[in-house]
This record gives sequence, C-alpha cells and structure tokens, in this order.
Amino acid sequence: MVWEWVVYAIRGKLHGVETEATKFINFEDLGTKMKDTNRFRKSLKNTTFIIFVLSTAITTKAFCGVNNSTENSDIDLEVAMKDEQVKTYESLISEIHNLKKDLKETKKEINEKFVYQMQCNKEAINSVNTSISGATLALTIVGIILVAIGVLLGFYITLVERKVRDLTNENKSILETHLKIKDDVEKLDSHIKRNMAQLYDDLKKEETKVYVQRLVEVPKDIANLADILTSRDIPIEFFPELKEAYKALPPQSESLEAGRYRVMYQILFFQHFSASALFDEDLQNEMEINYGEFMEASFENDIRKTSREFIAVCATDGILNYREKIKKYFIALGKSRYAEYKELHREIYRTLSTKENRFNLYSILHSEETLKEIAKIYGQLMLADYKDASGNTESEEKVLQDIAKESEQEGGAQE
Repeated sequence: MVWEWVVYAIRGKLHGVETEATKFINFEDLGTKMKDTNRFRKSLKNTTFIIFVLSTAITTKAFCGVNNSTENSDIDLEVAMKDEQVKTYESLISEIHNLKKDLKETKKEINEKFVYQMQCNKEAINSVNTSISGATLALTIVGIILVAIGVLLGFYITLVERKVRDLTNENKSILETHLKIKDDVEKLDSHIKRNMAQLYDDLKKEETKVYVQRLVEVPKDIANLADILTSRDIPIEFFPELKEAYKALPPQSESLEAGRYRVMYQILFFQHFSASALFDEDLQNEMEINYGEFMEASFENDIRKTSREFIAVCATDGILNYREKIKKYFIALGKSRYAEYKELHREIYRTLSTKENRFNLYSILHSEETLKEIAKIYGQLMLADYKDASGNTESEEKVLQDIAKESEQEGGAQE
C-alpha cells in the first residue's frame, strides 16, 4: 500500500496534480534519497555500455585476427573476457545489493515519514477540533452573555420607561395640584378681601378662646387679661367657662386681692353677658351690690349694650315680674354719670317695644321717689307717642294726663 501511495504521489508530482499522496510525501527529502539511486543507475548503464563495447571490440578483433592468431591466444582472450565479465557481474551484483539496501532504507524512511505525517495530521485535526470546540464554547458563552445583557438592558429600558411614565403622571398630578392650590389661593384671597371684617372677628374670637382657656387654668390671671377682654366683644358661648373660672376664685372675704379678682370678673360679666349674668342665680346677688361700680367702669357703648340686654330680658318675661331688680338697676343708673344720658333712655324705651311694657316701666320708676327724675324722661317719650293715640285705656289716659300735668307744672315753676 505504501508503494501505491508513492506511485500515486510520483504520478501527481510529474503531472502537476495535487493528490492526497502528494500532501503526505515530502518530495524534497525523497529527491535527496533518490539522487543516489539515479547515480547507481547511471553507473549501471555505463558499465553495461562498456561491457557491450568491449564485447563488440573483442568479437571484431577475433574475427579480424582469425588468420593471424593462434589457438592459445583465443583461449587467453576468452578467459580474459570471462574474467572481465565475472568482475563486471560481481560489481553489478554488489551495486544491486546496495541499491536494494538503499531502497529498503528509503522505503522505511518513507513509512516513518508517512506515519509521522499522519500523526501530525491527526494532532493538527485534534488541535483544530479542540480550537473549534473552544471557539464554540467561547461563542456560546459570549452568546449567553449577550442574551443576558439584552435581557437586562430590556428590563432596564422597561424600568426607565415605567419611571418616565410614572414621572409624567406625577408631574401631571403635581401640575393639577398646583393649579388647584392656585385656584384655592385666589379664592381665599378673594374671600379675604370680601370678608376682611369677618375674618378679623374670627381671628379675635380664636384669640379670645385662648385667653378664656387661660383663665380656666389660672383664674387669677384676670389681673392681666381683664383690660384685654373688656375691650373686645366676647361671644356668649364663653360665658360658662368664664363663670367656671370665677367660681374657682377664693371667697371675697378671704382677702382684698380675692375681692379685686371677683370684681374684675363681674365687670366683664356686666359688660358682655348682662342678659345671662344679671339673672344668674349664682351671680346676681353679688353683682347687684356693685351695679354702680360696673356702670362707672363702662363706656357709653358698654352701658347702652348692657341696658338693652337687661331690659329686653325683663320685657320678655314681663316687666312687673322684675320690679325690684329694675329698681336696683335704675337706682344705680340714676347715681351714675349716665343718669341723664338721653340716648341711653331712648334705646331702653325702644327696646320695650310694646305700650304695655313702657307704661309698666314708667309705673315702676315713678313709684320710687329716687327714680322720679328718670321716670319723667320716659313720661315725655310716652306722651309724645301716645297722647293723641286712639285705643288708650282709661288708666293709660290717666297716666298720660298726669305726665302732661306734671310737665306743665314743672314748666310753670321754671318760668
């Protein structure tokens, strides 16, 4: 089989055709080995040619010298030629043995080269397979990494997109909130401008609430808050808490300071809660004693407000039911600096509203000697309203006549 590969290789090399045999045989090394064989062949050819020439010459000489040679010479020549032939044959045999030996060595070397080449090819193929396997593994790993990167990138893009979408929605919500806040601020500004007085009252009310709560906690703090509270309007809803603070004070008899605290609360009640405090079972007796002091501590608007509220309660339940209370109030009023304050008496007169209440008040005031001067003021107001009015009762007409008569007498006396 090896010689067949060699023949195929030689044929391919001679015809310039690349075959599988030519890939595995190195003709450069083989050529070097074959040069010695070629030299042997040339030597064999030359020896054969020499033998042929010598044989021809000897034959020719034999034929030419038949007549001149002797029988011994022929024998010697023949012997010499045979010796020469023997030597030549021996030389040829030696050369053939050498050639055979060289061919065996060449064959062995070619076989070794072939085996080595096949091993190299096998190792090369294994190396290529290993490289391909490594490259395939590397490509697989790179592919997996790229897929993982793609998945992560897709997840990241999705997350960013979601955040952007959420941020967009959040921005819209914030914008809507800001617009709503803007509208609320504009509405509040408009409301403040339209209701400035009401807002101011609300703020003062909240402030008053803080002060009242302070008095509930520390009743004696009225010494610091009395001036602040008496100078503002206090809603009736704070009366129970102030009364609670007042009742928490020590008795007036305990000390002068305790008495002073109680009077401060009473002035506050008189000016702001007269409709409640002056008729309260726990407060009225103590406050009736100090009517004069309360009136002297009041301003004109305070005394008008207190008197309106006081007389309104009396008129609602019936003037005659509060005869003694009315006397005490008007006696204190008569002794105060507001005794002849006509605007005050006119407000009281208007608050009575009905003719019956007005005549009853006049009767109460006129029956008290110390209140006759104040009664005259109300008499003149009644005389102006009911003197020529129809529907007066006999008693009412008599009262009007007495008022007119007293007025005439007083006028004549002045003249």
